[in-house]
Amino acid sequence: MIKVEALTFIDSLISEKVTTGKIVRARRLTLGMTQQDLAELSDVKATFISSVENDKRSLGVHGATKLAIALGLHPSSILFPNGVQMSKELKKIQKRRDRYVSDKAS
Repeated sequence: MIKVEALTFIDSLISEKVTTGKIVRARRLTLGMTQQDLAELSDVKATFISSVENDKRSLGVHGATKLAIALGLHPSSILFPNGVQMSKELKKIQKRRDRYVSDKAS
C-alpha cells in the first residue's frame, strides 16, 4: 500500500496553473493508479478520465463526486481547484447575505 501524505500530490502542480484535470491526474499517479484502475473504482469510462485529465472535458457534480471519492478527495477540490472566483455578481450576493444575517440578528 502506498502511503500518501495529505495533499502532497499538489506539490507537482505548484509551478503550473492548477486545473481539474491536473488535480485528477496528479492524485491518481500519486496513488499509483492507472486510468483504467480509476475507471473501475469510480464506474467512469477510462476515455472520459483521459479527457478530463487533458482538460478537454468538464465535470459535473456527479462525475466529480465519483472521481473524488475514488481518489480520496473532497469533490470541491476537483470542481473548484482554484477556489471560487468572486465576480461582481457573487460579491453582491455576499453583501445581501451579510445584510440579511445582520438584520435577523438585530
